[in-house]
Amino acid sequence: MKQTFTSHGREYEIDQFGAVHQLDAKPYKYDENYIQTYNSPEYLLESELLQSLRFSYCCLAHHGRITSILDVGYGAGQFMRYAIKYVPMVYGNDVTNVPIEGCEIVNCIELSVDVITFWDCLEHIEDLSFLEKLNCKTIVISLPFCHIHSQGNEWFDNNYIHRKPDEHLRHFDKQSLAKTMRHYGWNELVMPDYFEDIVRKPKHGLQNILTMAFKR
Repeated sequence: MKQTFTSHGREYEIDQFGAVHQLDAKPYKYDENYIQTYNSPEYLLESELLQSLRFSYCCLAHHGRITSILDVGYGAGQFMRYAIKYVPMVYGNDVTNVPIEGCEIVNCIELSVDVITFWDCLEHIEDLSFLEKLNCKTIVISLPFCHIHSQGNEWFDNNYIHRKPDEHLRHFDKQSLAKTMRHYGWNELVMPDYFEDIVRKPKHGLQNILTMAFKR
């Protein structure tokens, strides 16, 4: 059963999969100024480690050599720059279309590739129906781990650092993300993990970033 609630004057709904969905989202501007967040000295300091961990996870989840990969919502392109060292074909899709050396920027994400990645991306997207049409063998998703079901609405209001109205439109835990992906045909869950917390250290004492992979 769906449930609606208000947090800091904004309207949210817990949908049929258990994910939290902002109902009153306003347009959010993603541009080169937004990307500079990911070029800050603090972020770049441990970026190489983060991209190495991400790529290793992709290889393990895919269960084989990756010959093509599409990074959706690539931002400043750090993951693509790392992946191109090991993968022959690296594609990227982002609203900014910032060029990444050695990689191909595409407008369509329905490419036939081995792996599609959504690093800190899926929570920004209003309509997820496109997931049903993706043409890949493995999907890898990382996003903030929302603990509202175990910690309650007060935690969501006051302790959840990823509650970013208009920017983060959806909030998932392991169960709600798995149910959402199953709804769109991605039935096999592979290797749920929290390895990004090695770099992106939790500030609330709970798991911070959830990473999950899926196959059909």
